[in-house]
Amino acid sequence: MRKLNDSKEYCSYCGADLQGDLIPEEKQYHYGSTHFTKKIGFSSIEEDRIVKWQCPDCEWKWERE
Repeated sequence: MRKLNDSKEYCSYCGADLQGDLIPEEKQYHYGSTHFTKKIGFSSIEEDRIVKWQCPDCEWKWERE
């Protein structure tokens, strides 16, 4: 089985830790990660995907890469 990403990332504006709670080990493969994220996603109906993220601490928004 491949090693999963631990989702460790930080807000580029305020430096807040955006790594969320641990995903139960038996479900990690389905998420492709070991942890949930604290980022807030903004989706577009037209694009049918998340187009922006927001930090829950400082409310800074940035475009999805």
